[in-house]
Amino acid sequence: MIKGNCYNCGKPNHMAKDCRLPKKNQAHVSDVRYVPIDLGELNLSVVVFEANLVDNPREWWIDTGATRHICSDKEMFSTYTPINGRKLFMGNSATSNIVGLDNLVLKMTSGKELTLIDVLHVPNIRKNLVSGSLLVKSGFRLVFESNKFCTYREQPLYRERIC
Repeated sequence: MIKGNCYNCGKPNHMAKDCRLPKKNQAHVSDVRYVPIDLGELNLSVVVFEANLVDNPREWWIDTGATRHICSDKEMFSTYTPINGRKLFMGNSATSNIVGLDNLVLKMTSGKELTLIDVLHVPNIRKNLVSGSLLVKSGFRLVFESNKFCTYREQPLYRERIC
């Protein structure tokens, strides 16, 4: 037995998906503007290229597919070398100008520091990227947990955890 009333007709003992009455117009969703458009026989296809584009210039993303570390903020570099005429080719076929490169130090939430070597300065990149593959090549082990990322560096006598 179904408790409550149908969201379509308001009568008890069934759900809206099983309602025999014509479905109500659901265009009155709050805070959404609805403009009816007759598309006729037009076939549509939609691809979401990017989502959640709120940018934080100090935020870093681990990218296991990136071949280089990339930063948009020149002020984050601890040392800096300007360069001209080099381009960054991205996975979405876009290109961006590389205007400098050098080292920078990331402060982790644990308080430890991670020095990234030969980071590219690309001012118009939306997300600062740490190359997961470069960390692995440098001897780090990457661990992705439910709400955080940790990296470990194995040494002969100890294991250092940087979170």
